[in-house]
Amino acid sequence: MTRKFWQAIRAASLLTIGLGVMNTAQATYSASHTSNCGGGGTSNPNCDTWTFNNQTSNTQGGITATASGWSNTVGSANVLLDSAYITLNGSSGLGDRNNDCSGFANCTGGSSGRDANEGVSPEHAIDNNGRVDSILFSFTDKVNLTSFSAGWVSTGSDFSVLAYTGAGNPTSLSGQSYADLLSNGWSLIGNFLAGSSTGAHDFANNTYSSYWLIGALNTMVGGDSTKAGNDYFKLISLAGCTCGNAPPGTPGCSTGGGGGGVPEPGTLLLMGAGLLGLTRFKVRRTMHVAA
Repeated sequence: MTRKFWQAIRAASLLTIGLGVMNTAQATYSASHTSNCGGGGTSNPNCDTWTFNNQTSNTQGGITATASGWSNTVGSANVLLDSAYITLNGSSGLGDRNNDCSGFANCTGGSSGRDANEGVSPEHAIDNNGRVDSILFSFTDKVNLTSFSAGWVSTGSDFSVLAYTGAGNPTSLSGQSYADLLSNGWSLIGNFLAGSSTGAHDFANNTYSSYWLIGALNTMVGGDSTKAGNDYFKLISLAGCTCGNAPPGTPGCSTGGGGGGVPEPGTLLLMGAGLLGLTRFKVRRTMHVAA
C-alpha cells in the first residue's frame, strides 16, 4: 500500500481519538450539569414549556406533545390499564376521569365495582383514590422532561413518573398493568412526594424519550402505600429540554424510537488507538524490511 494511504489512516486515527476525547468531555458535561436543561418552570432559555390550557396537545420548538388518559379499570380486578377521559379545566390544567365513573359518557365499567365519586370533585383530577390515574404524553421527538406544573391541587399531589426507554415505539398501554410496563421498555423515573402546593413539581433526570407517563403516586411501581390514596392534582404544563437544545453528545438524542443512545466515547477511543497502532506497525515493518 502507498505511503499516502498510511498517512490518511494515521490522520483518521488521530481524528477518531480526538472525537472520543471530546465526546467524553461532553458526556461528562451532560451528566454533571443537568441544570443546563433543568426545566422546573424556570426562565432557563434552554428549556421549553408545553402548556395545556383547555387543550390536549401543544407545540413548542417544533415538537408536539399530545396527552391521553389512562387508569387501571379493566375487569373487576382493577389491575390492567384502559384508556380514560381527559378533563379540560382551563388554567387549572388536565384531569383524568377513569371509566369506572358514574353518570358520564365514558363510564363503561359496568353496573358493579364502580370507583365511587369518580368524576366528581376532587376525583375529576389525576388521582389515586380507588384507581390510579395517569396521563401519557407522546412527543413527536425526544425530550428530557424534568418538571410539570400543577394548576390545581386537593389534599396532596404526590406523583409517579415513567419514561419509555426501550427500542422503537412502545406497545399500547391497553391491557397491561403498571408493573408490566417496567418489563416492556419503560423505566421508572421516580416516585415523588410533593405536598399540597400548586406550581412546579420537579423530577430531575437525564432521560430523553418521546413517551412520558405522569400520574398520581402509584404503589404498583414502588410508591409508598402509606402516602398514596389522597392525591388529586391537575397538570397545566410540562417543562424540559429537547434534543435540539441539549448539550452535544447527550445520550438518547441520536437514535430513533422512544429511547436510545449514542456511540460510547470509549468505543471511539479504542477505534482510534487501533488505527494508530496499525500505522505504527506498518512503519516498524517498513523499517525492518529496509534494514
